[in-house]
This record gives sequence, C-alpha cells and structure tokens, in this order.
Amino acid sequence: MFEINLLFFITIVPAILLYGIAKSGLGGSISLISVPLMTIVMPLSQALAIILPILIFSDLIATYRFRKEFDYNTLKLIIPFAAIGIFIGSLSFSYFSEDLLKIIVGTMGFLFAGHYFFFKKNKDEKSKKNLLKGGICSTIAGFTSFCVHAGGTPTSIYLLPLRMKKEIYVGTRIIFFTFVNLIKLPFYLHLSMVNFQTFKQSIILLPFAIIGIYIGYHILKIINEKLFYNIIYILILFSSSKLMYDYII
Repeated sequence: MFEINLLFFITIVPAILLYGIAKSGLGGSISLISVPLMTIVMPLSQALAIILPILIFSDLIATYRFRKEFDYNTLKLIIPFAAIGIFIGSLSFSYFSEDLLKIIVGTMGFLFAGHYFFFKKNKDEKSKKNLLKGGICSTIAGFTSFCVHAGGTPTSIYLLPLRMKKEIYVGTRIIFFTFVNLIKLPFYLHLSMVNFQTFKQSIILLPFAIIGIYIGYHILKIINEKLFYNIIYILILFSSSKLMYDYII
C-alpha cells in the first residue's frame, strides 16, 4: 500500500486528477504525464495496474454522459484495430521499454501537432474517414494504451482532423477507450498485473478521478468549439515535446 504523504499529493493525486479531466474529453493527451508522475513513487507495472480499474470506472461514468453523442461508423472502424494492437501489446509487453514507447508516442504527437500549427493552411478543413489511417492509428493506440496507458495521441491523430462536433468527438473518444480498457483487463489479469492489492489502491484513488471528470465537464460546457480544438492540439504539442525532451535528456 502506498504511503499518504507530501509525495503522494504531488505525484499520485495530480496524475489521477488528470486522467479524470482527460475522461471528460478535454484533451486526453494531458494525461501523458500521469504514468511518469506515478513511477516516481512506484514501479511501472504497479502504476499501470492501479490506473486501469480507475480508467474503466471513469469510462463508464463518462459513457453514460455521452451515450447519445458519438459516431458509430468511426467506432466500428477503430475498435477492432485497437483490439489487435492490445493483443500485440500483451505478447510483446516485456520486450519494449517504457522510454522507447514514450519516444514513439512523443514523436508522433509532435509531428502531428507541429504540422497543424505550422503547415496546415485551412485549419477548419475536415478530413474524410480513411480505413488505412484509422486502422494504423487505432492499432498503435491499442498497443501503446496496453503498454503505458498512452493511446490518446494516436487516437487524436485520426479523430481530430475529422472535425466532428466537439460533443461527438468527445463521446466517440470516450466510448472507444471504454472498449479499449475493458479489452485490456483480461490480459492484465492474465499477466498478474492487476490483483486484489492494486484493486484496493484503485478504489482509494477513484474519487480523485471523479473530481477530475467533474472539472473537465464544466470546462467543456463553456468552451468555444474552435478554441476546444486548438487547446487539444496545444496539449498534444506540449506533452509530446516533453516526452521527447525526457528521452533525449
């Protein structure tokens, strides 16, 4: 069991709050820093095991909120490919270092957000659904989500250019990750990552995620749609740059 002290409040609590805010749809990539924060005080496998039940509980809460606001055809495309990525992740988990996975996710996010800000002329132009791009991005999302709970950036690379209505974008993303995290659970159990001890720790931390969801929902209600998308791109650029910087340093 973790010790509740100052380090707990400056590492674990912010990490779980960020996951809650991300689950409200306000920029899933802001939670990229959550796992690194938690690994300051615990091993990576323990952090991943504690976070997964919290993600599933948060997903179910968020799914109820957005149960009527999602794009079914997009989900039909990306969920099966994510399942393939999860399966690959379960087989190769021990062969990939956390640092390597982070630099992959960081580089993808940096190039994606950098292109948006510096090279894309018509930022409001919608992209069409694309089987190849959706398949690649969601497979990578499933893989990195399994290994480090960092599937948000690959998912955003496919979903953001579709320029859905912000509520539809959020609902689609939330339902996608509900399925992703539920598919991950049996594999985590099989690998003995999630156990009774880590589940108790998840229950203790769950209220912080709920607070994060509440904060995120209220921000989402008042934010302008164009500003909403710009904030997400900025968060992806910032978090991806941080991952790349940490890897280089």
